[in-house]
Amino acid sequence: VRIPLFPLVCVFVLCLHRRILLSRRNRSLPEDLSAKPCIVQSPNFAQDVADERSGPCRKDGAMSEENENSRSTAMGGDGAGDHENGDHGSSNNNSVEWATYPLPPPLVKILQASCGDGGVSETQASISIDGKQQPTVERENPNDAVQCLVDNSISAIDLLYFATPSRIRQDQECFGHRSCLRVVANEEDQTLTITDFGVGMTRADVINCLGIGRTVSARTDRGNSGSSDGSSPEESDDDESETEESDAEGDEASDDDGSGTEDDGDNDESDGADESATKRNGKKSAALASSAAATLFAKKATLGGFYAALCSLGTAVKVGTKSKFDDYYEFQVGRFKSDEINLSNAKNTTSTAEQGPSQSFDHFILKRPLPEGSVLSVETGFDKLESVRGDSGTMVCIQVRDDLVGTLLNYKWLHDTFEKILETTHTSVVLGNSEQAADLIDATRREQERRDAIMQTMDEEEVLDVGDSEGRSTPCSQLFSLASLALRPLSTLGQDQSEQRHHLDSLYSSMKERAKYIPLRLSLNERKMLRLMEAAMTCCDYTSEVDGTVFKSQLRRQHKQMHLITSVFRGLVTACDYEAGRRLAADKESISRYQTFLQEMMEFARRHKIRNPEKMRTEYGKLIYLLQDAVQNAEHLELNVIRPIESVYRYLEERDGLGVLEDSQIEIATEEILAERKTRAKIDSEIRRKERAVQQIKKKYRNSNLSSEDIHLCLYSICDNNSFLNSNRVPIDKVIDFLKTNFHPDEIEEGYSLAIVSGESGARLSHSHERQYYFALQSLTLWRDIIDDMFRLWAMGESDLLNQSISYSLQDTGQGMQRVQQSPQTYKAMQKILIRVQAKVKHWVGSSVIHLGDHNVPNALSFIDKYTQVPRILGPIVTCIENAEKLCEEDDGIRAFIDHGFGGIKKVQKDILYDFFTAAFDGSGADNFYDAGSCIDGRLTSAWNWCSQLPEKPFYPVFQLTGFIGFDGEFK
Repeated sequence: VRIPLFPLVCVFVLCLHRRILLSRRNRSLPEDLSAKPCIVQSPNFAQDVADERSGPCRKDGAMSEENENSRSTAMGGDGAGDHENGDHGSSNNNSVEWATYPLPPPLVKILQASCGDGGVSETQASISIDGKQQPTVERENPNDAVQCLVDNSISAIDLLYFATPSRIRQDQECFGHRSCLRVVANEEDQTLTITDFGVGMTRADVINCLGIGRTVSARTDRGNSGSSDGSSPEESDDDESETEESDAEGDEASDDDGSGTEDDGDNDESDGADESATKRNGKKSAALASSAAATLFAKKATLGGFYAALCSLGTAVKVGTKSKFDDYYEFQVGRFKSDEINLSNAKNTTSTAEQGPSQSFDHFILKRPLPEGSVLSVETGFDKLESVRGDSGTMVCIQVRDDLVGTLLNYKWLHDTFEKILETTHTSVVLGNSEQAADLIDATRREQERRDAIMQTMDEEEVLDVGDSEGRSTPCSQLFSLASLALRPLSTLGQDQSEQRHHLDSLYSSMKERAKYIPLRLSLNERKMLRLMEAAMTCCDYTSEVDGTVFKSQLRRQHKQMHLITSVFRGLVTACDYEAGRRLAADKESISRYQTFLQEMMEFARRHKIRNPEKMRTEYGKLIYLLQDAVQNAEHLELNVIRPIESVYRYLEERDGLGVLEDSQIEIATEEILAERKTRAKIDSEIRRKERAVQQIKKKYRNSNLSSEDIHLCLYSICDNNSFLNSNRVPIDKVIDFLKTNFHPDEIEEGYSLAIVSGESGARLSHSHERQYYFALQSLTLWRDIIDDMFRLWAMGESDLLNQSISYSLQDTGQGMQRVQQSPQTYKAMQKILIRVQAKVKHWVGSSVIHLGDHNVPNALSFIDKYTQVPRILGPIVTCIENAEKLCEEDDGIRAFIDHGFGGIKKVQKDILYDFFTAAFDGSGADNFYDAGSCIDGRLTSAWNWCSQLPEKPFYPVFQLTGFIGFDGEFK
């Protein structure tokens, strides 16, 4: 057999080329990047610091021996590195004080060159001891560097402005001081501090934006990869654009991360730029690789404003920040000359020996110096002009370089510089030597008093009137859309305020409001079309073809999307009308001619899924993603396949029948008749009463546009909704009753303390018995309210997913390739639910952060699917608790087994509940430092983690005896 030689040679060359790329990538990844975050603990740290998550480590900062062989993963841009669950290095330490994370290697190189030992100037290169020249650093000039910091502060203030109700932000006494920057120069400590009272940052923002953020590392790498020959960052950018063009044309092979797709990784861009530069330079590559001197660009274009300012102005930086719904955190890069600087201004300062691992430029330190929920005020030690006070703000403190002390710490120079920077803005500045400084320290207290007075006169619409300058809700404004009225404890409100809150709670419980989101029952003909849609989606591999395939360019992916979308649409038309399908296949007709038909087909499937969340679990995901791409490509397809869901409210409104929803008999006519140990006579009586109410309403409201059958359809659609709420809410109500019946916050039964300690049994939180009781109670209450509002959340979720103005990005979130998309309407609806829950519970424990549109919860579809699983988690627990006792009454053998093996039925029931309320609410379930914990999403993650561990529990045989098979049913 004669084998052609040319194809074999081509395959060999391609394999060799790819091996070279992989080896280059491995060489460019230093050991620091694959290390896990090091957590340093302090036994003197207050136990109330509680809700931090930690991994095993030693006091000296090295990883513990038991963790040396555990899996290590390169730190990505999602917040933190992965690490396995494990015990603490010291069992006596119950809380976390310090956490250190590696910085991106390209950034470390620039920081060490520009900030280490005073840095290297732009005009000369330093000579090391071994005679080799160190890189020359090109920095921003001091004026531009200061402006970088000021621009960040102004953006934070603007975001807070548009996220604040209009009545409050227009009040100068209430909001005026927040538009003022605080600037303090300290010659003794050689520091310059700039403070704003804007939106602040959450811990996620600090880690992602200032720490191991992907964007920073990519810009740094690209900005310096092409600078070894003295080229500027602009020239490097041109080189990159050429590389991207060549990739789009298919001249270069894509890598395994999906080069050329919409979500190309930053490392891929850097590798592509390096490869192209090497090809263009040819023989110069060896000379550049061995060059002793190089130019590093520490400018805004390559590093971003924050690190460009640090490289230009100082040798170390500390950031103290507080977000409205997160705690106060401190971030530090570099070592300050004075160990006595404490940005928290708290009284519990630590000695130098206790200040954690030694700081260098290859890591950053992140800590929470105060207990969870601490208030930042003058009374709690935040009594300086530059201190952050109130519910949000950010302070940036830079240790100034020796050669800039005379300039940057001169108040006259600062006055002139800030006056010039702020002359075109609405922001003002107060310097540390100003007479207004003393008065500004007390402004936060006056703001709160004035805010409370305004809130008493505001109605609910004004309270929730937030958005950007164009009236749209933005991700940052969503985070701050909670009203102060709803966040305050009920006991502190006056009579008028309490009535406002109860009005806010009842707004979402009225039948007229609910009917706007209750889908109408499908008719017989609609169900026939539904079966066709289900069959089409079952045999369709749309998501695998579009999201699971690597494309060389976005255009190729878009072409594939349109090809598959039109194929599905043509198939639906052909299944209903063969002749029409032939005309479409021959391109004699446009698919846009069948727009109304396709809109109906898609609406039938979407409405059926909302009414039956347990159905079409696989098919619905493919359908939504197909529609999402159809919406994004609507101009090219010349087709709009989205129409609103047919709701009860919409159906009645079109037929002049909204009076049905306001009738006094509507509750009786739509109630679900439950047995609940009632007698047969009682059940028959309730059925007759319901039928009479239905007949009265049909007779009263029928008209020429609205027949009795139409009214009957609407009433039973509402009844279906009530049935859904009962079946999904009852397990949550029963688990809440189990908690209140078997445990008490103020009394601890021996052997049944709900207290948990971080690091023990996989827990990542530390709570006392009382705190854990309320933490579990408020989590269950939140889940119940989410289920109550599930249909409204679903409507908001679909609106976000199918919004043409909100694009998505395809990213590897650690759970495969996911469509990451912001969901402003869903987020705002979730925040309103959070308002109601926080008003109900005694006090809020843990974080109020809602993950939506990030690597934890990529989009609204993931969010909805996540919370529809709550009844699947709690249902088997309720079934086991209730049926175990019945089994013992009916079977003496089972009773003897439980008595001998578990100490009796009452004891095993309480053991199950005790294990669930501790292990299912301990912050576990994620595989890294940040993703687990007490946030809204993390609570459900912990519960799922408990479910996965159930087969290992000693009481698992009791679950099996009560008929337990699994927490999840068929994907149908």
